[in-house]
Amino acid sequence: MNKNNAGRNNIGNITLFSKGRNKQTNSIILNKILLWDISLSTNISIIRGKKKLLSLNRHTTGSISIRPYIRGMELGQYIFSSCLPKNFWFNKLPGSFVLLKHLYRFCIISNISINNLNKYATANGTFCQILDIFYDFNLIKVVLPSKNTKLLTGSTFVTLGRNSQINARHCYLGKAGVTINNGRKPKVRGVARNPVDHPHGGRTKTNQPEVSI
Repeated sequence: MNKNNAGRNNIGNITLFSKGRNKQTNSIILNKILLWDISLSTNISIIRGKKKLLSLNRHTTGSISIRPYIRGMELGQYIFSSCLPKNFWFNKLPGSFVLLKHLYRFCIISNISINNLNKYATANGTFCQILDIFYDFNLIKVVLPSKNTKLLTGSTFVTLGRNSQINARHCYLGKAGVTINNGRKPKVRGVARNPVDHPHGGRTKTNQPEVSI
């Protein structure tokens, strides 16, 4: 009998989607962190998450945080997070976390954060682009990866640059067992089993509606 908290850590976040055969240690557990902080951090390592690359940053206060890895970032690079204008930025390199109203037209951004959660352009290789800026209304027109446009407030935090792994969509896994290291185990369809193993077995298709074991 499975426990109620099976596949979850002590905080309650899901660490495994299915049975993994002791592969749970290979999965990166991502907890909700506060993305907005006026500080200076250093990229000390690049780790592989379940679906994309992540950047391990060490702050000047000694704390460590995990953020999405941006294309063009290097090890040892200083990452600046601030709500101040461009004149007070430490640098303008990819990976900086700044306000949307301080950027210019046609700027490439990603990981648009709303309520401390990354909501737009979070997948591998995706990015957004600023089309127009309405200073009187504090609104910015942004093109999403789906080619749709959206109006965002100037107080929205974004990440400079494009997400890494641009060719991830062209990657062919080969077989279903490859994703077992990511915490996802392949499942066999009930209709492909024998009648003694599953109600849908034997390819009879007589159960209407379909049932579950």
